[in-house]
Amino acid sequence: MIAPVARFTERKAQMRIDAHDPVERFYIVGPHVECVAQVAQGEKFTLRTLDASGNQFRADSSYDQIDRSRIFPVTGPVSIADAEVGDGIGIGISSIQMDPIGHCWTRPGLGLANPGWFAVKALRTDGETISIADDDVHPVQLTPHVGSLGVLPTGSVRGADLGSHGGNLDVPFLSVGSMIWLPVRVPGAGVFAGDVHAAMGDGEISGTGIEVGAEITLAATSLTDWEIAHPIVMHDDCAWVIGIGGSVEGALAKVLPTLIMAVKGKTGETDEQAYLLVSLLLKLKICQVVNSQVSIAVTLGAGFDRQLAPSGAWNVFNDFRANLSRD
Repeated sequence: MIAPVARFTERKAQMRIDAHDPVERFYIVGPHVECVAQVAQGEKFTLRTLDASGNQFRADSSYDQIDRSRIFPVTGPVSIADAEVGDGIGIGISSIQMDPIGHCWTRPGLGLANPGWFAVKALRTDGETISIADDDVHPVQLTPHVGSLGVLPTGSVRGADLGSHGGNLDVPFLSVGSMIWLPVRVPGAGVFAGDVHAAMGDGEISGTGIEVGAEITLAATSLTDWEIAHPIVMHDDCAWVIGIGGSVEGALAKVLPTLIMAVKGKTGETDEQAYLLVSLLLKLKICQVVNSQVSIAVTLGAGFDRQLAPSGAWNVFNDFRANLSRD
């Protein structure tokens, strides 16, 4: 593993890409999408995002007024200099500045066991907690995070889809100070983001959290010789593997070999013995159950999560956090 030379830097005039400009938002992600800007490795840049409805769903909206073609815009993509196909790229979140009002909604065809409801609730997002009722007795904790963060894949998919390229993973702790690692599939990677949430419950059962427009400041650094099979999120001092599948069980089954290999790498155990240890060490969080595929986050206790990423990736993450604490 070759550690990157670049360190996290910031221009005096930071690059800013704004989804209010139609040129800088898009709905289908793939190798055909041209990057709207390029930044150096470790250089901060800001993506201005619309909410997941394209700023359409409001408390006074009617369902027949919604333009379905404008749902789920993402902002970008941004090319990262010297990021090459076959690399792994770590994208760190430096800040999330949300609009003061967000919206939770559901619609026909969206959500778990939704009989066909269309409903929208407006909520303020500019305090430490979010009042969900007039009496303010039952506040929701503010937990800003980026629902969709990814790089351009080799094939074309919707911005609302998720996969090994990242995308609409809805990881609730993909927040300020976190970093996601993804495989580079096109030169420059093509970083994009959208679908910011002010808060979200486990599973996102209505199909949404508190959806809000935002400005996200990011920085990215690539590592050579690391083939990433599944997205990996580093948060606090822990690495989580993101499983994607048709069900929770299916998503877990896909990442299980990665977990077994991590245990084997630390202990030297056989496959079957490592499998038993995974059964004792596994921690799981359901991200969402309402997208085209389910997403879960899994990790290993007792320090085994350190084996889920190479030392070079941990060095990049620690450098990113150290730089963040100095800002």
